[in-house]
Amino acid sequence: MALSTLSLSACSKKDAATSATNKNQNLITVDNGEDPPSLDTAIAQDTTSARVLYDLFEGLTSFDQSLKVIPGLAEKWDISPDGKIYTFHLRQGLKFSDGSPITADDVVFSWQRLADPKVASPYNNLTANIVNGSAIIAGKLSPTQLGVKALDANTVQISLNHPDAAFLQICTMPNAATVSKANLLKFGQAWTNPKNMVTSGAYKIKDWVIKGNLMLTKNPNYYDAKNVSVANVNFLPIIDYNASFNRYKTGEIDVTYSLPVDQYKAIKQQYPDQAQTVSMDSLYYYDFNMNLAKFKDNPQLRQALSMAVDRNAIVKDVLGQDQVPIYGYVTASIEAGQFADVKYAWESWPRAQQIAKAQELFKAAGYGPNHPLELSISYNTMDLHKKNALAVASMWQQVFGANSIKTTASNQEWKTFIQARNKGDYEIARDAWSADYDSVDTYTNLFLCGNPLNKSKYCNPAYDKLILQAQNTQDAQQRIQLIKQALQIAENDYAIIPLYQYTYYRLVNPRVKGYTMTNNHLDHVMSKWYKLD
Repeated sequence: MALSTLSLSACSKKDAATSATNKNQNLITVDNGEDPPSLDTAIAQDTTSARVLYDLFEGLTSFDQSLKVIPGLAEKWDISPDGKIYTFHLRQGLKFSDGSPITADDVVFSWQRLADPKVASPYNNLTANIVNGSAIIAGKLSPTQLGVKALDANTVQISLNHPDAAFLQICTMPNAATVSKANLLKFGQAWTNPKNMVTSGAYKIKDWVIKGNLMLTKNPNYYDAKNVSVANVNFLPIIDYNASFNRYKTGEIDVTYSLPVDQYKAIKQQYPDQAQTVSMDSLYYYDFNMNLAKFKDNPQLRQALSMAVDRNAIVKDVLGQDQVPIYGYVTASIEAGQFADVKYAWESWPRAQQIAKAQELFKAAGYGPNHPLELSISYNTMDLHKKNALAVASMWQQVFGANSIKTTASNQEWKTFIQARNKGDYEIARDAWSADYDSVDTYTNLFLCGNPLNKSKYCNPAYDKLILQAQNTQDAQQRIQLIKQALQIAENDYAIIPLYQYTYYRLVNPRVKGYTMTNNHLDHVMSKWYKLD
């Protein structure tokens, strides 16, 4: 793949660093890739929104740059001997950005809202293990009956159905962050309007121009405001990685979202101290729309399409950013690799054998020159997703024959794509899942019947039963075995097409200090870490 030497030579690494030296030390400019589709903590479901929400809101717990759980709004907590009751003690004198007090009632309200079926949070599963959570999600109980209660103004008690070693990590998530009860009751759905929003995190919104920029400014009422170094954070929604790279070279951007796929090696050589690549606990995959008869009732077709994809070619020839091909439904690194062995046996087959089996299954599924399969791959507008879609479509044609399969690619802007995928308005859709915390549960929830994050609408009660058993056992080894059995069921059903494990790759200007990516395999970032020279 040819490199664009012209764009690389336009500005040297020294030029980029020098052009930034006169920048305002109270302002950092960060490319966020897109405008956040939602800044409602309960509704947000994507990394673009999460990046901003981590700045605007905080939960009971927080995390450091190695993703270790640390105190957040709660300065400490107690856990009952049976692991089911968590008692959180809030910091004294907490305030929202408007100066009003943050109390235990606000925390309780935030969790109840997350579970409320009227809110329809795609992350309501985070409350399923809280007492009465599942019944509330199902509309059988009132949100006020959730097992989260205020013992007094500064103490919150959360009761779980079964122990969960990852619960403190769940509390760090932006969906579980604390919002102002008074503010939401006053403004309703309009509470996320920048002029109405009240925040609990290190920053608040100063201004937002859609497709232009989202400016945050330091929240003076944040409990740790004295240690928030950068006063203003300017998020840019740059879809084009080449445009982002060019603006980085001129010093306009301090931290990129990502970089051009086809210039990876050259950029690494040109900017060895600024370009950083980190492996992610993040899975790139394609959803089958299981509501469509051709997929729902045809597992042979789903298997054929999955086997026909040459994942090694995608990561080496199409991407080339040290991504890892993946043949299972969880990343190999989650929970220290305990589930890395749950994957398709045909991973180790010679490519010719994979192709032969895929062709056999495709024919058995009823497709061929006399009955060609017509497919559409949907993806959000981004060069990387376009390259993947074209590559996969080409592989299908090569394996099954140009007269046996006809694939079209359909791109949409991010917000429209999210809405279409949520509604099931697609045939095959690009999807990805970044682990929210270091637990295999963050992946296994994706395949539960009726889970709003299950975009393929896959459903197998046997899978759900095993996951439920795993969640309710206190035997660590039994839990692992039950989850492995469940994953094997989903994989045998070919619920999705797993493609590769992500890396994230960005440039960070030398003037940016305090940001350490090395051990941040979830790419959860807070602007309060930044310091500027």
